[in-house]
Formats: sequence, structure tokens, C-alpha cells
Amino acid sequence: MILDRTRSDISGVITGIAGHKNFALISIEKAMLNSEIGFCRKVLQVLEDFDISIEHMPTGIDTVSVVVAESEIKDRQSEIVRRIKEVCQPDHIEISGGIALIATVGIGMVRNPGTAARLFDGLHKAGVNVRMIDQGSSELNIIVGVDTPDFDKAVRGIYDAFNE
Repeated sequence: MILDRTRSDISGVITGIAGHKNFALISIEKAMLNSEIGFCRKVLQVLEDFDISIEHMPTGIDTVSVVVAESEIKDRQSEIVRRIKEVCQPDHIEISGGIALIATVGIGMVRNPGTAARLFDGLHKAGVNVRMIDQGSSELNIIVGVDTPDFDKAVRGIYDAFNE
């Protein structure tokens, strides 16, 4: 399901909000991951070996998360975790299902202070917990992961935040 709330009345900062449900988040932690050459490539190779495509891949200094369709890992989670542990030797790995991704998009977001604050304030006011955050260096979008039951109120909260 893709929801598109592209409207001309969204403040000129954003041009649309789109999302999709039914994702799983594979969260991998390893101390000093950022200085281990090839770590992300190894994770992606494991997923390729299982014929799993990725939707999104936010990273941090000691963490990498891979967002995949729940349907692609169904009934294979323990095998995937075992293989990632074998190949990458992470400190911790966890798979969480029931994730929805929401992208807030707009050229007006570029170099516009407070855009992320408005978005997260909208989610806060809607009572939505954010499970994942990513914004590329282009500043053209902010992607958040929320629990699937919170999808509709998250979209409404973001929409309302940019229409105040």
C-alpha cells in the first residue's frame, strides 16, 4: 500500500508524504563497525545469497540496519541471523517485524532549518514512536520507520505539522 499525500497546501517545504507497510528491520550492532572494511558488503552478500532485496539501509558508527520486505524473510529469520553471525560476527543482531516506512519529501526541505523538528514534533503530538530515522545528505527527504499500527496516525501527524 502506498499512500501519497501530495498536496499544494503542505506549506511549501514538503511536496509529499508516501509510505509503505510490511517491512522488517534487521538491526546489527558491532563496536567499531565503521572502521571494519567491508562490513556492509558482507551483510549485503548474505542477503543476496538468500535472494533478498533491500528497501533501505540506514547506518551509524556502531550500527547498521537493513529494511527488507517481511515476506522475503518469512520462515527464514533464524537462518539469516545465523549466517550474518557467522560471516560478520556482530555483537548483537535482532530482527523486528511490523515496520512501516514513511518518506517526507520536498525540495523546500533543503537548507531549511527546523524541517526535521516540525516532522518529529508532528509525530510526537500524534503519539508515534519512531523506530528508525534516515535523512540523506541531499536533504530531499526524511524517512522514518514506525510500527505498522501507527502508520495512519504518523502520516496524519506529519501532514498536520506542515499545515500549521
